[in-house]
Amino acid sequence: QEGSPMLLFRVASAAAAPSSSTTTIPHLPVRYEPLISLEHVNINAGGTWTEQLSRFWFSVMGGADDPRGAVVCSQVQAAGGPMQGLHWANFGLQQFHLPVGEPEDSVQVVRGEVGLAYTTEELAALQRRLEDASATHAVGADGSLRITCPVGNRLRAVEWAGAETWFGPKLLLDPREERPLPGGPSRGLGIQYVRFDVPEGAAAGICRFYLRLFGATAEVGREGRRPVCVVRLGHHQSLQFAEALPGEPPVRRYDGHHVALYTNDFAAVYERSREAGLVWNNPRFPHLRYDSLAHALRHSEFRLKDLTDPARTPSPSHTPTAPPLTRSATLTRTRASSSTRSSTRCVP
Repeated sequence: QEGSPMLLFRVASAAAAPSSSTTTIPHLPVRYEPLISLEHVNINAGGTWTEQLSRFWFSVMGGADDPRGAVVCSQVQAAGGPMQGLHWANFGLQQFHLPVGEPEDSVQVVRGEVGLAYTTEELAALQRRLEDASATHAVGADGSLRITCPVGNRLRAVEWAGAETWFGPKLLLDPREERPLPGGPSRGLGIQYVRFDVPEGAAAGICRFYLRLFGATAEVGREGRRPVCVVRLGHHQSLQFAEALPGEPPVRRYDGHHVALYTNDFAAVYERSREAGLVWNNPRFPHLRYDSLAHALRHSEFRLKDLTDPARTPSPSHTPTAPPLTRSATLTRTRASSSTRSSTRCVP
């Protein structure tokens, strides 16, 4: 619906790939089960990849250029998908997925901001690189850097005050001891949060959605008069859904951007999503369908397109009986091994 909060999810688990007959999925012992990690944010970056995009994401922001993006793009193209190019910019164990050449919504802008964490030294170095590149940014009163990417997404770079760690399913993942993702080490520690602007009155229903569907730790807090739903992920991350206040401009139209989360409860989340009529097949990826749990397990993922309030849709049904609080596409991935991560991508 126009003006409704929208989310795109990809739900996945990381470990050895399972067969379609897998029925037992191991769990990782993390503080906030079953959502254990925010894995990536997907934003379409325009019609073609440019030197400006490369310079911003890799030279200025300090991301690592992950070669797997090109492999995934080739797979999508071979299946008949419209994607013309794909870069992955890694920050710690998280990524920005940056497709180009998509015929619909070729430029996507998160309705909110993405928070990135840096060490004290790296944050100071980032500020110098932003100034040298004349990149659009401002320094906040708290020392954080508010940055706008070349296609208009808002980023906030913050100082990480705790022990130096990447963000993931363990309390401490020392970058000096852990193996980086393909592409080599990055300058940032990872994506700490994604904050979404949502319409007035949506926060409580979004919290109920995460609690009912994922069993997640989700609660509504307040920033002054503004209600904010905060969904905890793993040890250090969160999704935040901040309501518009009366008199503020309406929330922009949803354009298909999304986030990916890992969950420890893949099969149960899939079944609850299917019973609620929320599992979605994204036409951008014609080779990936999630019509049954066996399909989802084969791909180690599934997607949701709508976030609905369980209080307004009390009975599971293949057709949601209430309009979505937010439009969402969720991809859930499952892998059977002793260290399984599941990821969900959320797009308001």
